[in-house]
Amino acid sequence: MLELLGALGNHNILTQIAGWITSSWIALVLMCVLFLGFVYQLYSKSFNWSGILAILALLLIFLGFLVEGTISSMTILIFSIGVILVIIELFVVGAVLGIVGMALIIFSLIMMGDNLPFMLLNVCIALILSIIEWVILVKFFKKKMSLFENVVLTDSTNKESGYSSHNDRSYLVGAVALTLTDLRPSGLILHDNERIDAVSESSFISKNTEVEIIEVEGTRVVVRESK
Repeated sequence: MLELLGALGNHNILTQIAGWITSSWIALVLMCVLFLGFVYQLYSKSFNWSGILAILALLLIFLGFLVEGTISSMTILIFSIGVILVIIELFVVGAVLGIVGMALIIFSLIMMGDNLPFMLLNVCIALILSIIEWVILVKFFKKKMSLFENVVLTDSTNKESGYSSHNDRSYLVGAVALTLTDLRPSGLILHDNERIDAVSESSFISKNTEVEIIEVEGTRVVVRESK
């Protein structure tokens, strides 16, 4: 009997906590913390307090409606798929899975409870505040999304920055080589024991002829017979 009373007492406490979490103002505050924390985390280079607060707010909202019994199995399924996609996104380059996952989570948040207009209003308010936060972070603090910094090459790859293609043979211009085959007009030449595909400036150069490399454009090497 005492165990039954204790179980009932614990159930009542959980129900009261769930009712407090899902109340109008608390649900709105948690929703804002979730969205604002998530946006700030996107612009942070490492996982920090904003990410922790966002996760805690999400769990409290979900568990509150779950204990209250006002969440459908379909909403739970959509929420779970969204969370899984976001987790997968952490290990996959790109952003499609993460965007779809967040969209599913937001949709499941709207569907939680038995008051659709109330939850939709909460999500809209949180989104508006998140957009304002995004503008402040980007326009005033000049922050960049760390996710994109890790997967997108932003450095210049031109020659002035010290980069060159592994097929760059521009250094050969002016060098002398020997034809290994007839050039009709294409064929093979030999330079420093390296076999190179080449094209003759004229229509034909015979085998074992000394040639000068006069032009290199990408992988195209143009030669003419040495004088």
